[in-house]
Amino acid sequence: MKAGSNLEKILESGQFAVTCELGPPRGTSRRAIESKGELLRDYCDAINVTDNQTAIVRMGSLPSRVILREMGLEPVWQITVRDRTGWRSRAMSWGPWPWV
Repeated sequence: MKAGSNLEKILESGQFAVTCELGPPRGTSRRAIESKGELLRDYCDAINVTDNQTAIVRMGSLPSRVILREMGLEPVWQITVRDRTGWRSRAMSWGPWPWV
């Protein structure tokens, strides 16, 4: 399956790719994601959005990804299955597929 992403193109061409990690805020602040995204914009080819890092409830990686895409950035969706059952993890990845 081809994503057609900038990251995919860089990797397929054999170039060195740089990704950065963005941890969503503990609340629901869209502004927090936007300011972090702006800080990373010029330094990486894609942004890995963590999923409840350090086992603390935070804004979900899906809404964070949507905000970053609206900003013209390329997010990489990370799903941590540590706190989920197998079925819940599958539902998590299948559910938003048409919109990501």
